[in-house]
This record gives sequence, C-alpha cells and structure tokens, in this order.
Amino acid sequence: MLSRITNHEPRTTSLSRLWLLLGTAALGVAGLYSLILVVARTPQFKEMPLFIRLFHEALVVHVDLSVLVWFLAIACMFMSLLAAPAREIIYGMEKAALLCFAFGSLSIAASPLDSKAVALMSNYIPVITSPIFFFGLSLILCGTGLMLARVYTAKKFSVVFDAPLQFGIYSTALIALLSIAGFFWSFKRMPDIIEGQQRYELGFWGGGHILQFAHTQILMVCWLLLARAIIVIPSAAEGSKIPPLPMVGRNDNFIIALFAIGLLAAIASPLGYTLYDITSMEHRDFFTQLMIGGGGIAPTVLTLLLLPKIWRKTPDKKALWSTLIMSIILFGYGGVLGGLIQGQNVVIPAHYHGSIVGITLAFMGAAYLYLPQFGYRDVSRWKLAFWQPIVYGVGQLMHISGLAWSGGYGVLRKTPGGMADLPPDVKAALGFMGAGGLLAIIGGIMFVIVVIRAVRNTR
Repeated sequence: MLSRITNHEPRTTSLSRLWLLLGTAALGVAGLYSLILVVARTPQFKEMPLFIRLFHEALVVHVDLSVLVWFLAIACMFMSLLAAPAREIIYGMEKAALLCFAFGSLSIAASPLDSKAVALMSNYIPVITSPIFFFGLSLILCGTGLMLARVYTAKKFSVVFDAPLQFGIYSTALIALLSIAGFFWSFKRMPDIIEGQQRYELGFWGGGHILQFAHTQILMVCWLLLARAIIVIPSAAEGSKIPPLPMVGRNDNFIIALFAIGLLAAIASPLGYTLYDITSMEHRDFFTQLMIGGGGIAPTVLTLLLLPKIWRKTPDKKALWSTLIMSIILFGYGGVLGGLIQGQNVVIPAHYHGSIVGITLAFMGAAYLYLPQFGYRDVSRWKLAFWQPIVYGVGQLMHISGLAWSGGYGVLRKTPGGMADLPPDVKAALGFMGAGGLLAIIGGIMFVIVVIRAVRNTR
C-alpha cells in the first residue's frame, strides 16, 4: 500500500499550503505572546497584578500555539501531501480539518480574555481553565482526527514521496491516533478526587509522550528531504523523478527500519495503561523510559549518517543548509542534556526545550523547502532566510544553556519575579538565558517575515 503512487493534484497542493500558512500564523501569534513574557519580567512591571496574571496565561498560549498547533499543522501538511488525491468527500474532510484548526487556534489565543480563568502549567499541554480554551483545544483535536481519517481512507499516495518517506508520514498518522487514544484513556481512568493541575498533568502525560514520537517521525522526514535538496538537486528535466535519499550504501528498508523504531515504541504504549495505574510513579516512569529509548535512537543514527555528508557541503540553497545544521545541533544538544538528567532537576526542561527547538527548526526548513512548490517565491537563497535559523538557533542555545546552568527554572520560567535574593552567578546565568530568549524571539520574527515576503510576492 505504501508504495502505490499517483499524480499530485493542484487542489491538494492548495490545501497543503494552507496548513503551512496556518502553522506559521500560529507560530507568529505565539511569538507575540512571548513578548508579554519578556515585559512581565522587567522590574517596572513584574510586580503588577495584571502582568503576574498575564504571565502564566501568555505562557500557556505561547506553548500551545508554538508546540502543539505549529507541530500538528506541519504534520497535517505532510499528511495532506501524502494522501493526494482523494475522493471529493475526503477532500471536504480536510477542509473541515483546516477550519477546526483555524478556529481552534483563535480560541486558544483569545482564552486569556476570560478574567476568571486560571492557567495550569501541566506538561505537554498546559491549559487555561476557560470554556474558550477548552473549546479551542477540542477543535484542534477534532481537526487532527479528521486529517487522520483522510489519510486512512486514501487508497493511493502521492508521487512526491518515495516509499521510506511514505512510511514515515503514514506511521506518524498511526502514532497520532495512539496519542489521542492515550489522552482519552488517561482521563477516563482518572479518579474524580484528582483536580487542578495534577489532573491535567496526569491526563496529558501518556498521550503527550506518545505524541512526541509523531513529532520525531516528521522531524526525520524533514531532515531527509532537506538533506536530499542540499546534496542532490534534480534539474527541471528530472522533475518527475524522485532523486534517491542521501544514504550511500543504504537501501530503502534501512530508512523504513529507522521510522519503525518510533512506531513500535508507540505501539508498546498501551502497556503503560494496562500494567500500571495512571496515578502511579511506575506509569510515569514507563513513558519516560519509552521515550528515551524509542525517541532517541533513530534520530541519533540518522544524524551520524547525514552530518558528515552535509557539514562541509557548500550548497546553492544555503537557507536549507543552515536550517538543517542548526536543527541537528539543537536536537542533539537536547539529547545530550537528557543523558545528564539525574532525578528531578532543571536539566529536564533544558533537555526537552532543546529537542523541541530542534524540531521547530526542521519544520522551518520544510517551510523554506515547500514555499516554491506551493507557488510562492523560493527563499532558499535569501540572506535573511540563511541567517534566520542561525539567529534563532544561537538564541535558543543561549537560552537553554542559561536554563541548565542557573538551576532556576522554577523561579524564572514559570513566575515573573523571584530574582532579588539569587546569588550573582545565578543572576548572570539568568541574564544569559534572557538574552538568548530575546535573540530567539528575533529569529522567530525573522521566520514569519520571510514567509510573509514569499507569500506576498507570489511568482
């Protein structure tokens, strides 16, 4: 089934590009909310009740739009490309999914307007206890489900992907379904006595871990596509032929095997529910260890294979090169920090922050790669597009390093104040972290500007 291909239809391309634009818009709004986080930490405003309240709610919206919505939108873009063409009813299903995502994102962005709501900083999906927020989150869930249904009902797959990438994207859809099942399973088995942040922490724990496997699958798809564009650039005459993936001495089955690691780990996830109570430490440890083993092996192997081929490469499309390099560096840095975790310490958020940023950079590279294929300008040779991932990546490296160095995640990341009595070396680390965060915000704004310029000046 995964090897069957057909011609790519223009109408599907039009929907696929809407996923990219929607994800970029969500990322841009998330960046605006990050500015509130910066203002809320300044000495003149950090003690004001308004900014103390807005800090937590802005952080929730920033995380959900920049991680959940942005990541899922890019995954849906690839699913859209994979599942083309489809019957008219299935095509309408994708339009409904896009509408769900659009209104869901707007609802999440508007949820801080509810003055009675409370922000709860649960892992994976932090929430705001407002009907507006939960309506938006439900729409995102419905949109994802509709997009998965589109993929599952497709009888043919697009010619734009060869067999390994088809398997990678299709396995992402399967993992996403398991993730949604995990969310429902967790909340169904949740004791009524558990309330507040702990309820959502436990409710999103299992499914949130499973969802990371889906993000990692698309990360590897992006790495392979970017590496192929950098190493082998087909001429116009070869446009109908898919160039080989940049794996000298490796066949398609090897790449499929790498994707299968994450899929098998996700398939094993129901054991975390059948063997352990969701309120137990064993349940939490099961998913932590599953993610360490199942989520890190394949990207590490792929990094070792790709990096020597692209590091000294002088590509024509430099923006793709810089994005891929910075993505590998940040994702690898997050993995190294993960190996340094001992108990519950500040290295944990530094670790997953690095991994998240590595995925974000890969998705930015995919945006640069697909803009000309969606009928927009080719930005891969622009200086602004070349420097954008470097500015963003270096800023995030500073931010993550300051986070790991300071040991003050609980003070600075989730509260606007708390710096007055800290030692000078910790203050220096936090200052380094803050400077990196500001640089990362600039890099994020640069990405949105690049995409807007490319779309406005359609070729």
